Amino acid sequence: MRNQTTIRVALGSRNRAKREALERALSAFNILGDIECVDVPSGVRAQPMSDEETRRGAVERARRARAQTGADLGVGLEGGVEDTEHGMMLVNWAAVAYEEDKVAVGGGLRMELPDEIAQGIRAGMELGDVMDAWVGKVGVRHGEGAIGILTGGLITRPAMFRDALICALASALRAKERDGER
Repeated sequence: MRNQTTIRVALGSRNRAKREALERALSAFNILGDIECVDVPSGVRAQPMSDEETRRGAVERARRARAQTGADLGVGLEGGVEDTEHGMMLVNWAAVAYEEDKVAVGGGLRMELPDEIAQGIRAGMELGDVMDAWVGKVGVRHGEGAIGILTGGLITRPAMFRDALICALASALRAKERDGER
C-alpha cells in the first residue's frame, strides 16, 4: 500500500456533488487533498449539448482552476447531454490539469434521458432545472443528480463523477510518475 500523500487540488466548481466526487476519487488513490473550490467559467454553454462540448468544459474548468490557484492539480467536472439515434443521452467528463499545459481526461457513464426531460432541454432549460421541476424539489444537481433520480439512487451524481475522475487521475498520476523518473 502506498504512503498517503497530501496535495493541493483546485476544483473548478462549488457544487457539493462534484466536491464529494473529488474527495472520493482522491481517497481511492490514498491521497489527502487540500481542496479549494473556485468558480471558474467552463468556456462552454451553461447546458453543454454534445459530448465534445462537455469534455471541453471539463478541460477548461481544470485548466482555469489550476491557473487561478496555483494548485498541484486542477480538476474540472462537467455534465452535459447529447442527442443520438437512441434519444438524448446524459454525458459527463472529468479533467485533471497538471504541470504546464498537461491535462488528462476521463469519460463517464451514458444514460438515455426520458423524452419529457429531453423536451425541456431542447426548449432551452438546463438539465438541473428540468430535473428540479420534474421531481418537485430544488437542488438535484447538488445531490443525487439526474442519474440518481433516474436510477432510483443506484448511481448518484457524486459516484458518476468519481468514476470518471478516477480514470483521469490515473492517467495524470501515471504521467507525473513517468515524468519524475526522467
